[in-house]
Amino acid sequence: MGLISWMYLHLRVNVHSGTQTQYHSLQTPSR
Repeated sequence: MGLISWMYLHLRVNVHSGTQTQYHSLQTPSR
């Protein structure tokens, strides 16, 4: 259970980080 919980948490953090980076990239105007 501990391992699965850790994996789930790691996945969530990874997804959140990726989404944040994508959002920032979208916000920044690209020329």
